Parts: sequence; C-alpha cells; structure tokens
Amino acid sequence: MKIVLLGRGHRITDIIDTFSTRGRQVVVVTSDGHTLSEIQDRRITRIVADPATVSFDSLRLTSNPDDIVVVAEHQESFLRQTLENLRRQKMSGTVVVYTPLPTRRLAADYPEFFFRGDRRSYYTELRELVRRSLTRQKVQAIRTILRESPDAVTVIWGNPDPDAIASAFALKELLAGETASWTICYLGEYTRPENLAMVRTLKIPTVKYAPELISRKAAVLTVDAQPSFFQLDGQLRFDVIIDHHPLAELGPHRFADVRPTYGSTSSILTEYYLHTGAIMSRRVATALFLGLKVDTANLTRNVTDADVNAFRHLRTRADENMLRVIELTQMPLSTLDHFSVAIANKKVARDVIFSYVGLVDNPDVCVHVAEFFIKLSGISWAITACRTREKVVVVFRSDGFRKHAGREAERLFVEYGPAGGHRTMARAELPVERLAGVLAEPTDPAIERWLLGRLAQRLRALGQVKA
Repeated sequence: MKIVLLGRGHRITDIIDTFSTRGRQVVVVTSDGHTLSEIQDRRITRIVADPATVSFDSLRLTSNPDDIVVVAEHQESFLRQTLENLRRQKMSGTVVVYTPLPTRRLAADYPEFFFRGDRRSYYTELRELVRRSLTRQKVQAIRTILRESPDAVTVIWGNPDPDAIASAFALKELLAGETASWTICYLGEYTRPENLAMVRTLKIPTVKYAPELISRKAAVLTVDAQPSFFQLDGQLRFDVIIDHHPLAELGPHRFADVRPTYGSTSSILTEYYLHTGAIMSRRVATALFLGLKVDTANLTRNVTDADVNAFRHLRTRADENMLRVIELTQMPLSTLDHFSVAIANKKVARDVIFSYVGLVDNPDVCVHVAEFFIKLSGISWAITACRTREKVVVVFRSDGFRKHAGREAERLFVEYGPAGGHRTMARAELPVERLAGVLAEPTDPAIERWLLGRLAQRLRALGQVKA
C-alpha cells in the first residue's frame, strides 16, 4: 500500500506525524518550499511538483485500489484545481481531503472523494474534553460530600442486578479512601443465581438493608435508581444519586448524575475512572463489564457511543474466567416447571403475547419467560406476570420499534406500585394490599382477568382475549 500526500502547509507534516512510516511507502507531492523544508528530515519520498497539474502516470504514482491519496489544502481555488486534476486522471485509490474550508459544498461537487473538515475534528475533540472536565467535576463533588461524613452507605433499590451491583462496587473502590467506612446494602433479595454468583465470585461485600445501618451523619448514595423508586415513606434521604433511567422527581439531594441516554449506570462509572485517571482493578472491570452487558443486552438495546466506548475499554480488562463462571450460573432446574405453565397459559393476540404464571417463589422467573417470548416470530410485545405472597409482578419486553415498555408500564400500573423501565424492558411490582379495591378476591383467575383488562387499555389486541 502506498500513501500519496498532496498539498502544502502544516497539515502535511501533521498527517505524516500521526502514523508510523515504517514499512509504508509514503510520497509527498508539493511545490511549496516551506512544506518541503519542514519534511526534509522525514524518511519519505519528496517530489517537487504542482499537485494541481502533475501527471501521476509520468511520476509512476498512478494508484492501485489499495493506495490512499491524501489532499491537504486551505485555499479553495487551489484545492479545486487539485481535485479536478485527480478526477481527470481517474485515481483508483481512496482519496481523502483534509481542509479547514466548509466541506458540504465541496462534497456535493466531488462525491467520489471523502472530505474531513477541521470543524468536525474540533467539535469531536472539544466534546470529549468537555465530557472529561465535567466528569472530573462530578467526581470531585461526590468526594467533597464523602469527606464531610464519617461513613457512607450505598443503597441498591429492589433485587440487586449486575448494573446496580457493579456501579455500587466501582464507586466504593474509586472513593473508599474519602470516608472511614463504606457499606453497600440492598432492599430486596438475591433472587437470580447469576447475581449471587457475581457477588461471590468477585467478592463484593453487600448486606441486607436495615435502618440502623445509616447513622445520622452518614452520606447516603444510590446507583442505578432514583429516590422515587423507593417505597420507604421518607425513611431514606439521598445525598448522591447516579442513574441512567428516565429522569423522575429527585427530591432533596446534594448531587445527582442522571443520564437517561446511557444504556447502563456501569458506563457512567467507567467514565469516572477513565476521565479521572484512576486505576481500575480487574474485579471492578469485570463487574462493570457484566453490568454493561446485561443492561444493554450485549450492546443491542439503549446504546450510545458512551456505552460502546466503555464496552471497548472494559472488554480487555475484565477477567474472562470470572465472567464465564458468573454467566454460566443462570437458572435453577425448577424454572422449567414455570416455563411449562407459562407456555400452557399463553394468550396471543396479533403481535402481543401474555402469560400469567401464578404463585412463584421467585418472581424473576417472569423475566426468563418474557425474554424467551419476545424472541418468537411475529411477536413485538411480551408480557408475563406472576405473584408472590406479597405482590403481583408484571414484566414487559418489546422490540422497541415505536414502542416504549417503560412508559406503558408506568401508565398502566404506577398508581398501584413501582412501575417503569426502558424502551425494550420494564417491570411493575404491585403490593397485594394495593389491589384490594380492584380485585373481588385475590385469586389467580381474578388477578389474571384484571391484568388482561388493564393491559388491554394500552395493548388493545389483548381486549379480544379472555382469561
């Protein structure tokens, strides 16, 4: 492969300096004396000729399809003459043009060439610098809060999932030196085997929430959640909130970093490490990688460039053996019994499938069933439901095309309990006592009929289905 540089000015030297010339044939064609003097010590071929008139055949520079021709020019008339010269000689290699000139009109006039303007480069670079600066400010704000408190407590909402566990663990490892003690606690239970395997394999210390864990002067944090998620009647007040869910009412707080466009809170914590230059341990990288993978379904849903960058950074740092141990611990054999019930009870109306599983020990079985149903051909909505002694759980999955599962879950069920989520996945947890006014009796047939009627308000196809 040969690289031919045409033009003049500092861009020629900048381009040469950005890649190694070892093993590559690099040729500079220019008639500018200053440019020639700047590159005289480079191990490249220099040809004194006008790029706007030079004959590439005579100089044996007719490019092969694998060659790259780079044009660097700041004066429009000279640039157009050079491009016309390239067009006449029908260069077969890739032609890239670097110029500070506005590129939209040039690209329209020369569609066979690739244009890269300085403005786009400046925008990309400055956006990254702004992101880095803001992240450092945010981490410093959290650090200040922690230094004013004798201890810190991170509270995980609901049943701990990989994104919440990883984010809580990463934040503690990043800033543990700023406070005397740090506790990670959770409100729900470890209901999924893989999540329990995660904390055991990575040795992440977590404890069940109890009010006495939080002293009067403690700094209280939550990750992968917002205060409105918690149903503790004001028992908790949060100093620090870090989340990626759609923004809700945050209430009194000292610091909040809520980024609804991000696919996971793990991506936010990854940026905390990257932009502050903090050293990330292999355990933290493995946890964050798992949290990011699970919440974005391996970068297939709710993904931004920040998630892709975090994924790229974490992939080479995560421990593959630990990941394999955790990911192979998925579900107990008893889940098969619930699958058979869900399949037998399924109700399909056009592109919607619904199934009520009944009484279960672990409501996360609905997640496994919904994930299976949404993969069926012709299905764009999968809703599964079950109950425990205390609550009815409804799990939503959608294909995300002109749909938002989180908004539908909230509209249908928020008056009865916590409900919401993302475009493709959502959940509602409805305490049984909150349903007393709408259920004639708390039996499985009555719950199924009520759910079908409620769901039909937004998913009208289910109105044709009878329980």
